[in-house]
Amino acid sequence: MKRIISLLLIALCVLGLWGCTIEDFTTTEAPAVTVGSLDGAGLNAHFIDVGQGDSILLESKGEYALVDAGEYPQSETVISYLNKTGVKKLNYVFSTHPHSDHCGGLGNVIKSFTVDAFVSPEVQSDSAIWEYTLDAVDEKQLTYIVPNSGDSFPLGEATITVLSPGKNSLYSNMNDYSLVCKVSYKGTSVLLTGDAEETVERELLRSDFDLRSDVLKCGHHGSSSSTCLSFLKEVNPSLAIISCGVDNEYGHPHKETVKNLDGLNIPCYRTDLSGNIVVSANGEEISVSTDSSKTEIPKASQQSGETATVNAGVSEDSYIGNKNSKVFHRTNCSSVESTKEKNKVYFDSRQEAADSGYRPCNNCNP
Repeated sequence: MKRIISLLLIALCVLGLWGCTIEDFTTTEAPAVTVGSLDGAGLNAHFIDVGQGDSILLESKGEYALVDAGEYPQSETVISYLNKTGVKKLNYVFSTHPHSDHCGGLGNVIKSFTVDAFVSPEVQSDSAIWEYTLDAVDEKQLTYIVPNSGDSFPLGEATITVLSPGKNSLYSNMNDYSLVCKVSYKGTSVLLTGDAEETVERELLRSDFDLRSDVLKCGHHGSSSSTCLSFLKEVNPSLAIISCGVDNEYGHPHKETVKNLDGLNIPCYRTDLSGNIVVSANGEEISVSTDSSKTEIPKASQQSGETATVNAGVSEDSYIGNKNSKVFHRTNCSSVESTKEKNKVYFDSRQEAADSGYRPCNNCNP
């Protein structure tokens, strides 16, 4: 499926469908994406800049849900943002998983606001900050909900549906226990993935859930362990968001994720470049506003103020290498589809691939 984005009268073709090549798409209408405020929005998703972490405020018709709150020191940032936004009560507080860059600020937020319910996956952690969060839940005597995949939570005129994890799911990686939630309002949807990695993305691809979403919050701060190409094609977003810190020690977002987004011409906002990001939807349009003076929707790799390209698909000058075989291919080579995302490396030129010690594929002759 190919969606059409209207941006200051510029059309950006957004491509993606699991298992198809870049040429195999038909065109259908999708909500237009514009820069600036949007009157009459029925859903607002605030991606709060908490540095290297996640915090998302969902708002629909006077009701609010908070998803994560960054590290413990960022609780002040989140509380201040909520107060400025006019939040008096949180209908839900979602903790995607017990890592400190997600749950660290939740305890103080819970203590500072009226909260109806706390929603968290069934996962064990003995970290001090997670215990602090649970103490705040007990202190406020909140309803504690452990959702199963498919459970839905009404929020104003929107609906938050949990897609993962499923009941009795077992993972070796705490990130994979992350709540994956699809927020729907009329014909618009936002997919929030926490730190869920490729294992969960593959599970969701095999599920019966409709993953297609207009906005994707990329998993694990844009790490190469998440947002695999087949998942990205299936979600087929008109817009992506990456929440990460400026010059963070992990190098997020990773080059592989940036290449996947740019290769499919999926415009992307990043909190490390734009600060707070607000995505608004009225069922017909989607708008984006930020702390910066940006006037265009950028590519994932672009700094503030640069203009997004119009070219569809992966550049003809791009190449994909296999980390195991040390062979690089043209992007349309049949070997690329069978290569796992974690084993792929992307090059902007043939020379870059050769300089990195990769040899050309004998089949596609890049």
